Amino acid sequence: MKAFFSSNDPTGILNKMNSLLSGRELGNLVTLSLKGKQMVVTISKLGTSTLAFTGAEKNGGLEYVLTEEKIAFTHKPFRDEVVKKFIGLIEQAGGKVVG
Repeated sequence: MKAFFSSNDPTGILNKMNSLLSGRELGNLVTLSLKGKQMVVTISKLGTSTLAFTGAEKNGGLEYVLTEEKIAFTHKPFRDEVVKKFIGLIEQAGGKVVG
């Protein structure tokens, strides 16, 4: 999965996504953080799953590419549903999923 944001400010993107998560059911389960050039998505409930997206500047913005995925056994049945919700979050934060 790849996501492109026209902004090249990773902290701003992260803050917007966290703001959108607050008050949602998904926000109670998901934590977003920056670690170097990576945006790390941690999902915690009956196990812990992590998705790491590595960011790189592209066309004046930032492109995040999923480079690491560790899915807890208990989360596997819900993977597609969570991915769909996460894509919606990316789009609401001004990003576009490109692959």
